[in-house]
Amino acid sequence: MTACLPIRLPMTAPDDLGAFEAMLDDGRIDPAGVVALWCKTRGNGLLNDFTKPWVDLLLRLALAKRLGVTEAEVAERVPILVSGGAEGAVSPHLVVWCRGRAGAQGLLCGVARAAIPPDALGAEGQALATARMVRGAMEALGVADPAQVGLVLVRAPSRPEVPGLDARVRIAGAQGTALALGEIARVAPEDPGSHAHRAFVVARHDGPMQQVMLLANGAGGDPRFAVAHGLLADPLDAPGAAAILGRLGLAAAPQLPAERSARVLAVISKGDAPRGHVLRGLPHAMSLDNDVAMHRHARAAYGAMLGAVIGHAAVLVSGGAEAQGPPDGGFAAIVAATEGHIP
Repeated sequence: MTACLPIRLPMTAPDDLGAFEAMLDDGRIDPAGVVALWCKTRGNGLLNDFTKPWVDLLLRLALAKRLGVTEAEVAERVPILVSGGAEGAVSPHLVVWCRGRAGAQGLLCGVARAAIPPDALGAEGQALATARMVRGAMEALGVADPAQVGLVLVRAPSRPEVPGLDARVRIAGAQGTALALGEIARVAPEDPGSHAHRAFVVARHDGPMQQVMLLANGAGGDPRFAVAHGLLADPLDAPGAAAILGRLGLAAAPQLPAERSARVLAVISKGDAPRGHVLRGLPHAMSLDNDVAMHRHARAAYGAMLGAVIGHAAVLVSGGAEAQGPPDGGFAAIVAATEGHIP
């Protein structure tokens, strides 16, 4: 639980960790101070995207080598999110979350872990366990007001051999987060209106451990950075994206100028194609294409919209957005350098 700073690095290939390893070796990144990692990489981002476990392993090995521990130990203590599918303008990149400089007010990062029993997966038990983890992370960070929380990333255990379980696990993780943050009063998987505003949930297939990474603004955080979030009504909701930037003191009119765009260091978003094959009264084919999966279309759409407003496309957009934002939309969280701290 610590003041936190993000370092964004480009990735020219799935195995391109050159910039990350160079910073580890020359001391610009302390391997013992790495709190979490996330990246957007090539691949199709679907169940047969084997670049995801490969890149995950490479990241673990890079840290394990320098920490003198096993890659399994790294996996347990450092949440690693590898999101496949850099469609359209989306730029493959790595964000390294490091211990930052504590100040009066700034960006905080907390991590929590807990094993989820098999009979709780995708059910109320997993949702309630998630709520406890989120509240525990908030308490450890000294964050009393849920409004201070900008993002809750949940790596939730699942079992790929059980049909439909991944989706139920994502719903449980999202609703558990929403319950902890006061966005809903009870867990109700059957209620499409019972969704989270800042939960990013992925189903993991590497054991029973659930990991939570929480970003918040609060006392003792790194004053050079801040996080803001907001709901997106659909893949065309540029005003929604601009409103998130506005909460960070960044005015997009209609796009951030280059010097302000450079302050946007980490962007993460969830969103699927709108239901009913209709977007703002007009038909769309994202869910009907037999050649390209719906999630790939949606990632390209959300990535292009966010990139057009922000001024760069280093955005981590993911599908599987059940209960993560409104039914036909999604959400985004953005971390930016504060005024006077352009990286």
